[in-house]
Amino acid sequence: MGKGCKHVSQIVGCGEIKDIKVSLICTLKNEESSIKEFLDSLLSQSRPPDEIIIVDGGSIDRTVEIIKSYIEKGAPIKLIVKNGVNIAEGRNIAIKNAEYDIIASTDAGCRLDKDWLKNLVRPFEEDPSVDVVAGWYEADARTEFEKCVAELTYPKLENVLKNPDKFLPSSRSVAFKKKCWEKVGGYPEWLYTAEDTLFDLNLKKAGCKFAFAPHAVVYWRVRPNLRAVFKQHYLYAKGNGEAGLLFNYRLLFIRYTLGGLMLILGFVYPQIWIALLICILGYLLVPLVKNKQLRNFKVLHLVPIIILILDFARIVGCLTGIFNKTFKFSFSVVVKKCKYFSCTQ
Repeated sequence: MGKGCKHVSQIVGCGEIKDIKVSLICTLKNEESSIKEFLDSLLSQSRPPDEIIIVDGGSIDRTVEIIKSYIEKGAPIKLIVKNGVNIAEGRNIAIKNAEYDIIASTDAGCRLDKDWLKNLVRPFEEDPSVDVVAGWYEADARTEFEKCVAELTYPKLENVLKNPDKFLPSSRSVAFKKKCWEKVGGYPEWLYTAEDTLFDLNLKKAGCKFAFAPHAVVYWRVRPNLRAVFKQHYLYAKGNGEAGLLFNYRLLFIRYTLGGLMLILGFVYPQIWIALLICILGYLLVPLVKNKQLRNFKVLHLVPIIILILDFARIVGCLTGIFNKTFKFSFSVVVKKCKYFSCTQ
């Protein structure tokens, strides 16, 4: 990486191959139900990593026991247990312990395509100036409900391919040079979620050259019920609010603010309630009109409910994150002032 690096995303496929070493890192906690499938897909890669470093954040189930059983059978895994660390801290610890310059990151709860790492690493082998490779992820949906949620929440590859430069990779499918991680100060450890989004943006600001590898695919389990879906998107929105990443929430707040105003004005002009009802029905039914896949699901009646749950989770989560960020800032200012006056007395 250097001053000549630009924010250029390339879509890569084939080219001259040069041998490089790769450290694969992962952080996890309480993944007893999914860890075997994850490790099996990791250890059966067509291009195996040169080292595997897993950081456990303090699992209280059988996750560590299962990982150790794989190690005893000869799996080349370095396991580090650090109770209480969050995702960002876990990734940073793993990278600090990594031997090689190319870092590939993924998550437990995923199933890796057998050629995932081979396709993820290829851009570095083809072009030494590449700093970051964005892999892809797809829904591992196993029920009608999960397929419905996936259609409503997961990004579509055809849309990303129209402008891959705008795509911010998830750290469940990404690779980068260790020196780039060092340059931006690693993953932001003060965030519980949204740490990978802010990390991506920091890499962009640092001038790193991105490439997009759409065939480097991981399959990510979809949350199985409404409660889990709410919690997931609440935490995502909370992290984005704390990080000040509000660009995906402005339209949502405008939409519900206008709806609230129409509801209030309806007490004076009742005909406005009819317009509001039409708007609500249109908002909830438009996805069914646009997405033919949604109309094929047996849980079609759940689509409006899922949309409302997602919106509520995002609004509450984002507001909570903004409040937390403001409160922490105000509290830190008060602490600094108290320390200042106590020192000057």
